[in-house]
Amino acid sequence: MIAQTRDDAMLRLAEHARSLGANAVLGMRFDSGEFDSGQGQAMNEITAYGTAVVVE
Repeated sequence: MIAQTRDDAMLRLAEHARSLGANAVLGMRFDSGEFDSGQGQAMNEITAYGTAVVVE
């Protein structure tokens, strides 16, 4: 499940970069965290971020 979530985060990052007119992302990293969603259930969050650029 974590691998799928990382893949989804990368896909969303790439889609957002394309929407900004970029054709590459530099310095891509992941950040993750866990938080209590209530009633004893923990949730994980994975964020992908980087710098959208146009490579010529």
